[in-house]
Amino acid sequence: MKKGLLLSVCIVIFLTNGYAQRYVYEEKVTSSVGVVAGGEKGVSSIGVMAGYGIENEKAFVGIDYRYNILNRIRLAPSVLYAVKKDNADTWYFNADVHYLARITENITLYPIGGLGCSYWTLKPVSKFPILSELNFSNLDLENLPGSKSNETNVFFGLNMGLGGEVRLTKDIIVGAEFKYNLTKRYYNQATLLARVAYYF
Repeated sequence: MKKGLLLSVCIVIFLTNGYAQRYVYEEKVTSSVGVVAGGEKGVSSIGVMAGYGIENEKAFVGIDYRYNILNRIRLAPSVLYAVKKDNADTWYFNADVHYLARITENITLYPIGGLGCSYWTLKPVSKFPILSELNFSNLDLENLPGSKSNETNVFFGLNMGLGGEVRLTKDIIVGAEFKYNLTKRYYNQATLLARVAYYF
């Protein structure tokens, strides 16, 4: 199912990119909200992101910064945090590149490719799990054997996906992304993210 989903994403990327080329102007034309249709070289944005991790069923929050090094090429580093669940904390550090395919003056789609680093902190469950469900006022559950020996793992991998965004005003944009972080079996992660950003 995952391979089929990724194949579908790739097909959409190629079809959308070909369709979008008809709407990209080589000369600079300003739209109704002040967007330069000919490209946005030198433009930056800072955004907040929130979403859902499909593999481990966690909520995600994060921030990102985007900078257009060319009219259609954008660098997009980001930091995401997977809300703690099942005794695991996870941070994702991403360095992605977007290829901007403009559909209309205010709507853009972009394939995503890049590198990702995930930092996992796993806290083992107590050797006496039944005690955590009982009320022992004089028992220090935090110091039970095996309750403090955290395990940390760092994995490097590849990011791939597809995103889209809509310019609401000259300075505000909203968007969504599907991204798959391919690292190691059991640690791979597919995420759906929504984003709100300020352009400057």
